Amino acid sequence: MQQAEIGLIGLGVMGSNLALNIAEKGNRIAVFNRTPSRTDEFLGEAGDLAGQIIGCHTIEEFVAAIRPPRPIIIMIKAGEAVDQQMAALMPYLSKNDIMIDAGNANFRDTVARFEKLAGTDLTFIGMGVSGGEEG
Repeated sequence: MQQAEIGLIGLGVMGSNLALNIAEKGNRIAVFNRTPSRTDEFLGEAGDLAGQIIGCHTIEEFVAAIRPPRPIIIMIKAGEAVDQQMAALMPYLSKNDIMIDAGNANFRDTVARFEKLAGTDLTFIGMGVSGGEEG
């Protein structure tokens, strides 16, 4: 299986649209959602772009589907859910992998996550994205 160039966690309105935009630009993308049925639904909605998308049902499968160094966009509700998702990812990540929090976190949360990963071989980027169903 050809590995993805990038991964995205969270297939809500913003995450699913971002994943489709990435695939539309010719990039292979791996996607994961905490509910596997949403991943399957998303793949069914992807139309002609489905061939560019690797739908994953487990974190381990998701990480393995991305070519290192792995850029992983986390597009889920800000707060504790991001910390939980990062903790779930970390056992499977490798040196130079990048976690990008694209939720609109409080800047103090972003600083705390950055500090938590300081001294590791992983990179954290806080990159709040605004928008929603209407853009």
